[in-house]
Amino acid sequence: MAQQGLRQRSWGRLFGADCGSALRGAPAAAAGALMACLSLPAAAAQDPDDPAMSWPEIPMQMDCAALAASLSYPNAEFVSSTPVASGVLAFGGKPVPAHCQLLGSLDNRTGAIDGQHYAIGFEMRLPITWNGRYFYQANGGIDGNVVTATGSTSGGGPLTSALLKGFAVISSDAGHSAAQNPTFGIDPQARLDYGYEAVGKLTPMAKSVIAQAYGEGPLRSYIGGCSNGGRHTMVAAARFAAEYDGFLVGSPGFNLPKAAVRSMFRGQNWAA
Repeated sequence: MAQQGLRQRSWGRLFGADCGSALRGAPAAAAGALMACLSLPAAAAQDPDDPAMSWPEIPMQMDCAALAASLSYPNAEFVSSTPVASGVLAFGGKPVPAHCQLLGSLDNRTGAIDGQHYAIGFEMRLPITWNGRYFYQANGGIDGNVVTATGSTSGGGPLTSALLKGFAVISSDAGHSAAQNPTFGIDPQARLDYGYEAVGKLTPMAKSVIAQAYGEGPLRSYIGGCSNGGRHTMVAAARFAAEYDGFLVGSPGFNLPKAAVRSMFRGQNWAA
C-alpha cells in the first residue's frame, strides 16, 4: 500500500494534484485524463507536497553549439549539439519551443562473438527554457533506431508531448543499429542492453548531462512508452524504481518468445 501511495503521489507531481487523482481511475478514463492533463500549461502543475509551487523556468547555462564539446561522462561520446529554433519541429500541429539537439553514444565496443561494432546510440532534446522535468522516451518494436526525442506518450497521433511541454527528453536505439536487427541477439551484451541495461546506463548519463547543461539535475524524472516501450517501462519500474518518479506504460509487449511463436503459427495457417 505504501508503494502504491508513492506511485499515486508521483502522478500528482507530474501533472498536478487533480490530474494525479484522475489518472488513478479506470484505464479508459485514465487515458483520456492523461491527454487532458498534458494539455495543461506547465505552470498549472503543482507538487502536492508543496501546493504553492509552480514548475520553474530554468535557462540553459551553456551555449548549445558548444555543449557536446563541453560535456563529460564515462564511456560516452557526445558527437554533436545543434540549436533548434522554435517552430522547426512541430508536434500535434503546435510548434515545439527552441531547444538543443544532442547526439551521442555510450559504451562503444566490438562484439566478442560476431566482431560487429555495438553502442547505445541516443538523442537528447534539451529545452532552452526547461521546466525541471526529465522524460525517458522508451521506443517500440525491436529498437535499433534513435527515434526523434519528442517525448511522445502514445501512438495514434497524440496532440502533445513531453518536449512540447518543456521536459528534457532522451531517446535511444537500445544498444544496436537497425542493420543489426534481428540478429543482434547473437551478442550477449546486446541482448542485455535491449532487455534493460540501456535504460539503466542511459538514465544516470542523461541526468548528468542535464545537471551540466542547466546547473542542476531534474526535479522529477519519468519514463514511458508503448508496446516494447511499455515493456522497457515495466522493466524499469522493477529494476530502476529509485531513478524515476512515475512510469507511463502503454500496451507492454511481454512474453516476446511466445508472441513470436504465435506469429509464426498464424502465418503458417494463413499460408495453408
